[in-house]
Amino acid sequence: MSLKETDLLKQLVRTPSVNPAFAADGSGGEAPLTDYVQGLLEELGVGWLRQVVDPGRDNLVAVFPGSESEVMLWEVHQDTVGVEGMQIDPFGGEERDGRIWGRGACDIKGGMAAMLAALGRVQAEGARQGPTIVLGLTINEECGFTGASALSRLWSKDEAVVIDPESVTGPLAVEELRRLRPQMAIVTEPTQLDVVVAHRGVVRWQCHTRGRAAHSSQPERGSNAIYAMSDVARVIEDYHEQLCQRELHPRCGRPTVCVSTIRGGTGVNIVPDHVVIDIDHRLVPGQAPEDAYEQLTAYVNERVQREGVEVVHDRPWIASLGLGDENNRALAERIASVVHGMGLSSELVGVPYGTDAPAIMADDIPTVVFGPGSIDQAHTEDEWLAIDQLSKATEVFYRLACGERG
Repeated sequence: MSLKETDLLKQLVRTPSVNPAFAADGSGGEAPLTDYVQGLLEELGVGWLRQVVDPGRDNLVAVFPGSESEVMLWEVHQDTVGVEGMQIDPFGGEERDGRIWGRGACDIKGGMAAMLAALGRVQAEGARQGPTIVLGLTINEECGFTGASALSRLWSKDEAVVIDPESVTGPLAVEELRRLRPQMAIVTEPTQLDVVVAHRGVVRWQCHTRGRAAHSSQPERGSNAIYAMSDVARVIEDYHEQLCQRELHPRCGRPTVCVSTIRGGTGVNIVPDHVVIDIDHRLVPGQAPEDAYEQLTAYVNERVQREGVEVVHDRPWIASLGLGDENNRALAERIASVVHGMGLSSELVGVPYGTDAPAIMADDIPTVVFGPGSIDQAHTEDEWLAIDQLSKATEVFYRLACGERG
């Protein structure tokens, strides 16, 4: 069975997989895409396993046999951000002007199509001397990295980690996967064929100010939560300015913090008693999310004190380490060398955004990030991927699957 990457990408875009966090009613999810790719794997005659992570949301894992002396994980997330405000048909998968358009075309169904097309090609060719490829399609990268964390537990060295047999289904046995523990991993994201060896981590949480409501004609009888939250926002801005004075990380710059949403008040004639903000704190590799959270919340609490108003910080709802470049250089140089062998440019770089990579790297698996397209097109109102980037990435993945080292 031959899988053409452009046709694959069109169909992947036409199969919605919006993360439920981007739908007010919690609808959406990756299941239609999981089902579609499972069907492709069955047509290819490849063993697969579904791993339940959340109700109705499964990781999908498959093994493409090669030499067992080297096992490589190829990981790609299934979910996309929402479609509100898009200026094109989000699920059209239209081919136009040398591009394929639609939600997820760049982030990250282009990388998924390249991987699947390359693996379909090697599967059709039969026995090969390249590495065994474990393909992992995960859920919920956009809002928590929980799919990648669950995937990594399949190979965990921690004997306390037990896989619930009711959480996995399919012809591929968990025992087989555990035997094929990856020695290295590629997480696909839009990198323009550069190899990302380092990126930032993140910790996010909500902060509340809780005051006392009163009639707006007598504001002195209340405790205004908006005024208190304005103090919080100003203090966080001051903290960001201090972060800007820290020493640069050689690949990822400095940590940052941003107040990204605010909600509060119930009516124009009521002193507001509750305001909530979202805080997005980006971290450099080596910086622990829990430490960063504790340091910033303590900084705020020491400096914001208004009579009658309480400042409350929720526990983080997402906390991820950054990707460090301490042990992934050999893999990165191998991928870059394959790209160079095609007459193309590929650099080893650091980036400011986060990926699933730290969840996999945390289990001592050297991990890099690589794929077609630019992050500049991700999440946009007219998201697209250039077909030439897609074709080049497919060839790179094919050569890696065949064991080429550049």
